[in-house]
Amino acid sequence: MKLQPPVNTPYQKLKHSKLGKVVRENKVLTGVAGTAGTVVLAGAAAQSPTMARVAQYGVIPAAGIGLAAFSASVAHDAVVNDLPDRPFKGTAKLAAGVTGTLGGLEMVGQSLDIPVLKHALSTPLEKLADNGQAVLGLAVAGGGLAAGKFAVKRFQTAASGEARGRNLALGTASAITSAAATLGGLELLGRNFQIPVMDKALTGTIQALSAGGAGAIAAGSLLAAGGGQLATEAVRNFRRGGNDFVTLGEGMGAVTAALGGVQLAGHGLGLKATEGLLTEHGELMLATALTGSGASALRTSLKDIQENGLRPLNAFGLTAAAGLLPGGLGVAADAVGLRAASHFFGDAALTGVGLGLGATSFALARSAVNSAREGDLMNAAGKGLASAGTGAAALASTGYGLHVPGLETAGRKVLQATVEPFWDHVVVPSGQFLFNHPLAGGACLALGVGGYLAARYHRSQP
Repeated sequence: MKLQPPVNTPYQKLKHSKLGKVVRENKVLTGVAGTAGTVVLAGAAAQSPTMARVAQYGVIPAAGIGLAAFSASVAHDAVVNDLPDRPFKGTAKLAAGVTGTLGGLEMVGQSLDIPVLKHALSTPLEKLADNGQAVLGLAVAGGGLAAGKFAVKRFQTAASGEARGRNLALGTASAITSAAATLGGLELLGRNFQIPVMDKALTGTIQALSAGGAGAIAAGSLLAAGGGQLATEAVRNFRRGGNDFVTLGEGMGAVTAALGGVQLAGHGLGLKATEGLLTEHGELMLATALTGSGASALRTSLKDIQENGLRPLNAFGLTAAAGLLPGGLGVAADAVGLRAASHFFGDAALTGVGLGLGATSFALARSAVNSAREGDLMNAAGKGLASAGTGAAALASTGYGLHVPGLETAGRKVLQATVEPFWDHVVVPSGQFLFNHPLAGGACLALGVGGYLAARYHRSQP
């Protein structure tokens, strides 16, 4: 599918401005300069009460407002330019934009002691960490909406006279599946926030339907059939390159409907083995979310590798996929009592993450070499250190997964030979100098950044 040119949003204008070009071409320098500037400001504030007030009431709020404005433009651009055609990238970009906006507002609130803004980011993060069931519930309810959309399409196709009987059956099963998945998502939300009635939206409905044996069998059979059909639709959507999050929602809705249907039908048949299959195994829905996310990351990364070759970003996507896919299977195995299989998949996830980090390390090292050849020594050094760090982590993770202590030891030795000396003999002394001598440090920083950019500019001229 050919992508449309991006809409010229404020973010796009900034990205393609002269300043944006400098930042994009000198990411490591930008990060180093920003960090060093913060250390200089902290040192000046520590040594001078006047500078402390200037920093608290001027510099920090201004930086917070700038961060919030820029992050808001990133979030806006994600909605306008990325989500329609690149949902995976768009969602990540939107999350980063929202996080940055809230973080910038919290900087302002902390500096100026504004009650509402003082916890603009920290409070939502705490709520998110404490409300995992609610997040999962939203995903399951999303699967229900996807099933409802599929049901409407089946009914419309049946109304047109095409395969009337088959489409009516599929539409009915999908409608029941939609109701079950939506109720399941609402129940997770109700349990999370302890909302009466809502905390039994699905299980209470199943218990009410279970009163009659024949009705429970019929309803359970339809529900399970709808879950199977929705799973088939999820697979089709995945294969044809559809929206990854629709696919994930459909998959979670399918699992919810299938488990609920089997439990309901089993109750009607008097089968003890199916009791609590859905109501007591929320881990299976979590497993679906993990494996679905891993599959989406894998497909997106492989597609990008085909188009652009191995790069650090798509290598990191492979790393995420290598951990999420077996990790989800491990959660599923643990949920059904297969302890040995759960341990196997856990080790496989660690090994997969290690191999993915190895690919990331290789991509970073190759990029560092290319930067060095172009005379971009700052980016080359940063990428080289990142390559060493990810390489060490790759050895350690693979060692843990395969139970090979020698690999873990090798990872520590890589760190001891690369990152640790740089930290001990370059980063720490430089930080101490900038903090203890803010005026001289600031002057050196300005001269160093300006000289480096000027040298790069002259080298780039024909």
